[in-house]
Amino acid sequence: MRVLQLLIIAIIIPLTVYGQGVIIEAGAGIGDLKIGQSYEEVQHVLGFQGQLKTYDDYLAEELFNEEPEDFLECVIGFDYYVKFEHLLTLPVSYVFFIDDKVNQIMVSSFPAYYFAIAKSGSTAEGLKFWDDENKMIRIYGEPALVVDYENFILKSCFYFLNGITFNLRDGMVRSAHIYRAPEKMKTDKFSNRFR
Repeated sequence: MRVLQLLIIAIIIPLTVYGQGVIIEAGAGIGDLKIGQSYEEVQHVLGFQGQLKTYDDYLAEELFNEEPEDFLECVIGFDYYVKFEHLLTLPVSYVFFIDDKVNQIMVSSFPAYYFAIAKSGSTAEGLKFWDDENKMIRIYGEPALVVDYENFILKSCFYFLNGITFNLRDGMVRSAHIYRAPEKMKTDKFSNRFR
């Protein structure tokens, strides 16, 4: 009986979220997960602890020791991050912390278990996962910077002033990086690496 109850909950939660949709707010967060929250608040919102990892873990395990200055999350900076998998409420893959407060959030339609949640979400301006690049530009205008990360099969479109970066695969929005607009000095230094 207990197994059946857990199975029903596991089915109902994603369907409820699918029906409601989740809103991604550039520069602010996604759903009830917001920049500026503590680790305890993140656990409460997501209902799951996640895997606490260091900056060095991120370089080794996520960037495969690529040059960290080529990635905005490293340029913005963070002390540690939490990696999430198999969440049933939000398509969140990474939450970054500095001074024990959220300063960056990565949302994604990868892998397949995020499909239903990601499919029901959109930005506050109406851009959805799997929308094409043309729709992104119609809504947000031309990005401040575009970078093709060939090793990651992603094209990143940076909207620094909005506090969001969209990552495209096969011309479709598949993930996003949410942050507060960085200092111009940081974005200029970052952009100059690719010009």
